[in-house]
Amino acid sequence: ASGSAGTGGQVAVACPVSLSYDPPAGKVITQVAIAGEWNGFSATALPMQGPDSAGNFHTDFSLPPGIHGYKLVLDGSEWILDPGQGYRKYVDQTENSGLRVPDCTRPRLTVLSTNKGQSSFEATVEVHRALSGAQVSSADVSVRHRSPSGEQSAPSTLNGDTIHLDLTGLAQGKHTLVLHVRDAAGAQSEDLLLPFWIEAEEFSWQGAVIYMAVTDRFEDGDSSNDPGPTPGVTDSRADWNGGDFAGLRQRIADGTLDALGVRALWLTPFQTNPAGAHGAADGVHQVTGYHGYWPVEPRSVEPRLGGEAALKALVKEAHAHGIRVLMDFVLNHVHEDHPYVAQHPDWFRTGCVCGTSGCDWTAKRLECLFTDYLPDVNWTVTEASEQFVSDALWWLEEFDLDGLRVDAVKHVEDAAIRNLATSVRETFQGAGDRYFLMGETAMGWSDCSVDCNREQYDTISNYVGPHGLDGQFDFVLYHAVPYRVFAYQDKGLLHADYWTQQSQLQYPQGSIMTPFIGSHDSSRFVSISTYRGQQGFDRSVAYNQWSNLPSAPPDAEPYARHRVALAWLLTLPGAPLLYYGDEYGQFGGADPDNRAMWRAPGALSSAEQATLTLTRKVGQARKELVALRLGDYRSLYASESLLVYARKHLDQVAIVALSLDPNATTTEIGLPVSLGSSDGVTLVDRIGGNVTSVNGGKLSIALPGFGAAVLAP
Repeated sequence: ASGSAGTGGQVAVACPVSLSYDPPAGKVITQVAIAGEWNGFSATALPMQGPDSAGNFHTDFSLPPGIHGYKLVLDGSEWILDPGQGYRKYVDQTENSGLRVPDCTRPRLTVLSTNKGQSSFEATVEVHRALSGAQVSSADVSVRHRSPSGEQSAPSTLNGDTIHLDLTGLAQGKHTLVLHVRDAAGAQSEDLLLPFWIEAEEFSWQGAVIYMAVTDRFEDGDSSNDPGPTPGVTDSRADWNGGDFAGLRQRIADGTLDALGVRALWLTPFQTNPAGAHGAADGVHQVTGYHGYWPVEPRSVEPRLGGEAALKALVKEAHAHGIRVLMDFVLNHVHEDHPYVAQHPDWFRTGCVCGTSGCDWTAKRLECLFTDYLPDVNWTVTEASEQFVSDALWWLEEFDLDGLRVDAVKHVEDAAIRNLATSVRETFQGAGDRYFLMGETAMGWSDCSVDCNREQYDTISNYVGPHGLDGQFDFVLYHAVPYRVFAYQDKGLLHADYWTQQSQLQYPQGSIMTPFIGSHDSSRFVSISTYRGQQGFDRSVAYNQWSNLPSAPPDAEPYARHRVALAWLLTLPGAPLLYYGDEYGQFGGADPDNRAMWRAPGALSSAEQATLTLTRKVGQARKELVALRLGDYRSLYASESLLVYARKHLDQVAIVALSLDPNATTTEIGLPVSLGSSDGVTLVDRIGGNVTSVNGGKLSIALPGFGAAVLAP
């Protein structure tokens, strides 16, 4: 079903609403009613008209502005959530579909069509008159270029209830059209936002390399905002270290991220965090909110990272390089000093702490607290849901951001994700450019069949789709492959090939999954590779947090293994994550030891330089070769120590070869006719520079020990 969408405050007026319901194929329904909170959830008070000749149902009625909970009642007895409705609303602790009714005392704008050229943009917008019927008397259109700080008026033509916008001579980069109208009675519409990019090559989140930076740990570009040592914090790794937006902006400006093939930047949360420190999980150490996950303000930028102006400058610089910026948005909790806690205590749960006795992380995932000073947001409270979504929209608009990384997805109600995703799409995707929503649903992996990992796949998939996230981190693949295969080699490359293929099959069609080998929540990959269980290198050391910490690898092998893992990661389908420092093989244990300050190329060892060189080469290959970004995954050859696969998009092909053999190897593999690589085609290795040709439908691939190749014409 579908219904009117929009926003608006509560006013004493009834506004027209339309709802439709199309039964799924093969399901015959004879009658449908709408049971909503406005009619006491009566199963008979509001019947829908139908079925029509196609078997579908429709009805028009009126409701006050706001969001209203309802369900559909099929044939008098089957109560369902409306499958076509994005919004959800809880009524008396029961989840319902949510019908959002716009304020009809104001005119409303919807997009009829858009068309984007190499330097132009057109849009046709329909005006829905206010209930008064007053004609629109003026349209005010402005365009923001790359950031909200640069605005100018834009030409528009108002013809009755239609507005046509036609912009030409647009520079490369991101632009946002902002449109509102006023009618003869003086009522003004809400702003319609139309963000879009003008680029030589169309960008796709599918295939984009996402770089994650813990802002405080990247680079100190402005010492004036550095806080002093926090009282009570005895380990500097748990305190603010001085990294800021200015440091990141400078490294974007000098091409550091461009050289890696990065197309998107995920920043840890940058809402203001508390001033002091709190107890760590070990009950001994004190930790500050340098990481950003303890917000104390809903709409203020952390001054220790540089504040609003510095954040806007960073986003503007990123956009000038074609790099999208994602905000890490915390939905599950706030810090106890957050004003919402005192103002609206009913918005929060303050029960048991996750992981303590009787408070299992899974069984109590929706209501347990991550720790006792982080009240848990209760998304079943409509006012809380509306406010936190409104805050997210504010951040996206105010700072010209391009999407969100949504924290701790499985710890909030499904309704939280649906309401956020639906609001983001309705607010920002009118021009057709996607605002990316990527989620974190931490799951594990069981060393058994796909079927016995069904719960893992299904839980992650539950939040992805047309009314949910665009994609999620591929935790199943992470726990199945990177450290088990490339670091420990407990499993071989046959195993990597199998689970990589499963990642293409098990998630919803159209989802954009994010594979990764490291993050701010995991030990550094090169340290896991160092402490892989050989004599004198106990595996547990790589997971230490505070003492007996992993040191830099004493030999070349951990870096070599890390490079093969990076070559695998950066040639996979999806939007792979590159955690800051992994590009050169930063070492470290568990949090906070995995969050050392980023080091510039001049401060790297020769092994780290070699790793950075490989990352740059593979990142650039991905940026240049559409097959590596958008192609499907085709396994060509797999053994315990050698894996060869192709990525094919239309007629474009790239072939990737990975070896975990410590010795150099040469292998001849057959190429299926479906690849379209005919005899005589010459392929160049984008990593090592070697040239090879297809001969007799076969390809000879030479690799050094722990080597990788990316072959393409």
